[in-house]
Amino acid sequence: MSTEQKSISAEVIEAMKWQIDHTQKQIASLKKAEKRVGDAEILQVKGTLLKTYANQIDLNKGYAVLPDYSHPGKDLTVYLDNKKTIMENAEEYFHQYHRDKRGLDTIKQHLVQAQSDLAKQLKRQANFNPDDESQAKVVKQQLIDEDAIKTEILHSSKAPEPAHPRRFYTTDNVLVEVGKNSVQNDHLTLTAKKDYYWMHVSELAGSHVVIHSTDPSEQTLLEAASLAAYYSKGRGLKQVPVDVLKVRQLHKPKGAKPGLVLFTGKADTLTVYPDGKMAEKLAEKK
Repeated sequence: MSTEQKSISAEVIEAMKWQIDHTQKQIASLKKAEKRVGDAEILQVKGTLLKTYANQIDLNKGYAVLPDYSHPGKDLTVYLDNKKTIMENAEEYFHQYHRDKRGLDTIKQHLVQAQSDLAKQLKRQANFNPDDESQAKVVKQQLIDEDAIKTEILHSSKAPEPAHPRRFYTTDNVLVEVGKNSVQNDHLTLTAKKDYYWMHVSELAGSHVVIHSTDPSEQTLLEAASLAAYYSKGRGLKQVPVDVLKVRQLHKPKGAKPGLVLFTGKADTLTVYPDGKMAEKLAEKK
């Protein structure tokens, strides 16, 4: 085996170990996130119970103990916001249920993908023959494509400046930034001020959107939501639901892929039309 071949094989072996370790950490992190989100079904049960027993509930008590139809013979304590009606409390539980369900579904999708990736990575590691020059070169290129091996930038004294996100100014002259890819989405979201507003389409792939305001007007919120819808897989739809949160509600699971963030607490939802003409009108003029 030549010196060059030894070097390539050693690099490949090290990269495969790093990649497997990274994926295992990602899986562990996603499992923790899955546990945090918990069983969303109980929220649906609470909403249904409030509607079923609405006429028998004393709102002033701040809670109701009701028979749990999902566990016959047991009661379930349902806490209430006495500033809202019983039906409004029920709708709030349903809203939280759908929100957590979507979050749980997303986590499960990423978990399944990560577990599939790990199985392939372990199989590749087991089948790797460091003495096979052809295989070593093929696997090295695979690892480069998967970002497990970083390549150096040649013929340049410095790395290129990172591209800026798309920039727009709303009718109220508020800056709205829209990520162009997963890595940029991460940077945009994780470096934004905690009191700024953040948006992303519900249940679809799309750009992260940050509103550079701590108190945006309804007009700005609607325009930013339309941008989130337009720069997403929902672009061709007539109506697209968009989640609205504060940046401080977001966190990134350790080891998660670029672009994946989770949130705590409640999110609002705006349903908007993905307006390309409006996006063109609001785009920052260069």
